[in-house]
Formats: sequence, C-alpha cells, structure tokens
Amino acid sequence: MSCLPFLVVMLDIIARLPPKNVAQCKLVCKEWLDFILERKFVRAHCHYMRASADQKLLMVGWKTIEVHSLNYKSPGFIVPRGVARPFYAHPSRMFFLASLDGMLCVCLQNTCELVVWNPLTTKFKKLANSNSQGFYKVDSDALGFFVDSSDDYNILHIKRRRGTMTVYIYSMELNSWSTVRFLKHRPYHHYTYLWSPATLCGGGLYFVVTQCRGRSDGLTVIRFDVNSKSFSELCFPNVYDDEVSGSLVNINEELHMYVCIGNYDYRREIVLWRLKNKSWMKVFAYPYKLWMPLSHY
Repeated sequence: MSCLPFLVVMLDIIARLPPKNVAQCKLVCKEWLDFILERKFVRAHCHYMRASADQKLLMVGWKTIEVHSLNYKSPGFIVPRGVARPFYAHPSRMFFLASLDGMLCVCLQNTCELVVWNPLTTKFKKLANSNSQGFYKVDSDALGFFVDSSDDYNILHIKRRRGTMTVYIYSMELNSWSTVRFLKHRPYHHYTYLWSPATLCGGGLYFVVTQCRGRSDGLTVIRFDVNSKSFSELCFPNVYDDEVSGSLVNINEELHMYVCIGNYDYRREIVLWRLKNKSWMKVFAYPYKLWMPLSHY
C-alpha cells in the first residue's frame, strides 16, 4: 500500500484538524514542525477553520474579555474562557479596528498605539515606532487588514493629520512600515470626509467615504488592491436622496452594500446592492423596520 504524498497529508488532512490537534502534530518530527509554521499551512488551516461549525466569539465587557465557543451543529452553553491581556490596557480603552485569521488589530486609547493581537495564543506585536508610524487616531484615520499574493499579513493605515494624508503599509513578515501613493488631486484627506471600516473582498479592501452626512452625491467607494498596492475609485449605487448611508459586507466573496435611505429618525427603505464588473446591481429592497436584523448566512 503506497503512502500518501507529504503535501496531501499536511494540507488536506492535518490542516483540517482543530488547533489543539495541530499543536500536537508539531511534536511528531522536525519536518512536520517546520511545515506547520510555514505561511502556506497557516493559510490552509485558517481557510478550513472559517468553514468549521466550531467558531469563537470574543466578548468585550467593561472589565473583562472572554472567548465563547459557538457550534451551530450542536448548540448549547459552554463556559466562556477569560482572556488575559498581555499589554496594559483596560478593555474600555481598546478599539478593535480589524480582524483576520484569528488576529485582531487594536488601538490602545491611552497611547494611540496599534497592536496586532491573537487572543487565543496571547501573542501580540506593537506596531508603533520612533518615526511616528503605528499611531492611530480613531476620529480621523482608517485601517484594513489583508494578506497579499506572497501570503504576507499586512496592515493598511490611512493617516490624516493637519489636512494631509499619508498611507502606510505594515508588513508582518518584514516587521517594517512602507508608504504607498494615494489618488492624485482628490479631496479625501479633508476632515469633512468620513471613512468607514475596511471590508476585505476578492483581493481588495473597500471603504465607503462620506462627505459629512447626507446627499448620495457625496458618497464614494474607495478600493485598495492588496496585490498591486494601488487605489481606485468606484461609484456609489444609483440612489438619489438627501439622506443616504451605506454599509459594505462580503457575502460569498462578492461585495455587497446595504444602503439605508432616509435620515436617522425616519428610515424609509433598505436596499441591498451587489458589485459586478465595477457596477452596482440592485438585489432587493424592503421597508425599514427597527427590529429587522441585518445579517447573512
């Protein structure tokens, strides 16, 4: 009976195991240990874990942070596990900006430092340095977490200070910051523009940029290509109203947007749009109800 190829064993069998079992596999031999630590294996393992029925939910309270296990195939109560913070910061002074493959990008309010943290392993990395890189202002900056074509984890930091904009990328593999060019002659550096959190979908990070509150002609979608490291503009869905807001969501690796029409006191309609070939297609619309959840499966 012939043996299975090494890559088949590691990427198609071992990568599907729960994290605790993968940790035990590191003890088999040095070859297994070295391969499990490679980015190729980490990415494959994270891919299978995202589709697993057993998921983890991080609950942040006023004084504590807990990890809850959720299993949609066998629901039931499981005692949550408290998470120790390896850096000094009160939970109420932590801003959770982005997540990817079990890692969180956090801003510590007392110092404005950016931190990449894995709550399950407790490992963390502070990104701030003496060149003023890695410091985040919640009311003006924007951020995204992505993996490029070389399987390197990166942080995109759009930094706005005193009417100027600088775009930085932190490489976790190189442990360093670099700068990239933004769109020329565009006004998005100004504080009258509000940037949404980033949505990762299909090789791009997407932001909804709003000029103050209100008219649909003051909204734009900015796309950052994670491989070419370049920006582009996309039009907003074809909605004309004095009060419009949009929220991006990744559904089955297709970019969608929930568009709310009406002001905060009186929402009239919610419309779901899907991006196809750089154009927005209307999926469906329904009247707004306060009790209606916006969720997808």
